[in-house]
Amino acid sequence: MAKRTSRPTRQLTATARASAAAAARPVLDTEIANRRVDPYETNFQGIIRTNDPLLLERGDDQRFELYRDLKRDGKVYSGLQKRKLAVVSKPFQVEPVEDGATGRAHAEIVTKILKGFNFDRLCSDLMDALLIGTSPAEVIYTLRDNLVAVDRVVKRAPKRFVYVDVGENQPPQLRLRTRENMLTGIELPDRKFIVHRLNAEDDNPWGTGLGLQLYWPVFFKRKGVVSWNKLNDRFGSPTPWGKYPRNAGDKEKGTLFDALRALAADGAVMTPEGMTIELLESKLTGSITTQQNLCEYMDDWIMEVLLGQSPRSKGGGALAAASNEREDVRLELSQADSDLLSETLNQTLIRWICEFNRLQPCLVYRVIKKDEDLKAASETDKNVSSMGFKPSLEGVKARYGEHWEEAPKPEPLPLPAPGVPPVPPGTSTKAPKKTDVRQSPEDEAANDPGTGKAANFAEGSPWADRLARVLGDGGDAVLADWMERIRAMVDDVDGPDQLRDRLLTAFGDLPAADLVEMMALAFAAAELAGMDAVAGEAALGAAGDA
Repeated sequence: MAKRTSRPTRQLTATARASAAAAARPVLDTEIANRRVDPYETNFQGIIRTNDPLLLERGDDQRFELYRDLKRDGKVYSGLQKRKLAVVSKPFQVEPVEDGATGRAHAEIVTKILKGFNFDRLCSDLMDALLIGTSPAEVIYTLRDNLVAVDRVVKRAPKRFVYVDVGENQPPQLRLRTRENMLTGIELPDRKFIVHRLNAEDDNPWGTGLGLQLYWPVFFKRKGVVSWNKLNDRFGSPTPWGKYPRNAGDKEKGTLFDALRALAADGAVMTPEGMTIELLESKLTGSITTQQNLCEYMDDWIMEVLLGQSPRSKGGGALAAASNEREDVRLELSQADSDLLSETLNQTLIRWICEFNRLQPCLVYRVIKKDEDLKAASETDKNVSSMGFKPSLEGVKARYGEHWEEAPKPEPLPLPAPGVPPVPPGTSTKAPKKTDVRQSPEDEAANDPGTGKAANFAEGSPWADRLARVLGDGGDAVLADWMERIRAMVDDVDGPDQLRDRLLTAFGDLPAADLVEMMALAFAAAELAGMDAVAGEAALGAAGDA
């Protein structure tokens, strides 16, 4: 008899089953560690402050002007320009999320809209977030060709905006500060403002830029330059020293001072006669480079923060290796900048354009890659071709450009008629010039058609010499194998047409030049074989007559 389960046990099992089912389902649209439960953050009226420690230390009144001032440094500006131009200089592409004829057509519409305004300038402006941490821009729409297009996008100063906490499970809301409301600002319309931010620690909407790491090297560099200029001013040029008599009046002193000021505009010294002035000189000898070394060190620090460049090398192999490493790091940084920027644009501007015009979702992106070494690529293609492969026309255009096209194939040489020795490739077909060299009677008789004697084909024929070398001892093994195959064809061939067909069947996959040379060798072999057969029959006939 089965044991009956008690009611409390069954109730416990059902509760455990419900708890397990609830644990299997995720918690939707809910933030647990939201900003409202952060004990280290105090938001006055919901205003979210930046978590940049330097800005918090300097005070909220300076805001982002502290970082904008860093652009006055040449190294900082140069490094930022390199980061921006490395992305903007590459062409952008728009592709549909779902492939198909409709998706591709909609991607072309989005591309046309992006080309209708200064899209590259927008990308450059948004990349100011590299230094500040955030960069807002306002989109101004217009109607063009029955489409909601973008007329222009205007960059706005970050200090004019404020983020306000509006809900427990909602992202911070961007608001615009006005003269009427400088604290919490006014609400903004949807799909109007683009905000690109970087390094948002703990989901802080302001982000954290590279200005936090660049502030101190720029600060120390400026102090070093000031000290360096004072050093150059003091020890770089002499200071004029004028002496006036003890009984000199104000008029004489004024005349002496005007003379000294004419010599040096920076400063001069006037003393009465008998008064001594001494300078306490440093014990250092030679040139003083302390300030210069400080400025160069800070420049290296700045470029390492911006471009990932290691400190400068002296030269040699270390310099070449460091150069290659810097190039690879810069490509990685540029690709990362492009991906982050494309993510912001795809979630804002590109999505809004597709929604306004009822287009399928599209994505914009840029491909950052190192320029291919075409010389090395051509050598690789040449080596692969020597292995029996050939590149396709599409592959050649993809690697070397669209201006390439397939070269016309050379016309095949006409086949020689039966009984006529073939003309070797490269041999001139022009009639030889007449000379006054007289032939011997024996040669004239041998070459005279009236005597009934034919010239010996094996004598003076380049093809006969080549056949003799190929088929003789020590010849090329590959050519000897080919000639054996040709000899097998020639033995039982019926006429030149059949020989030509056999050659094309056996060696048709050879290049045109090699095929022509092979056919010339075959016909030369056939001619020699025919002459040998005729000579053999004549010898047998002479023996029979005897």
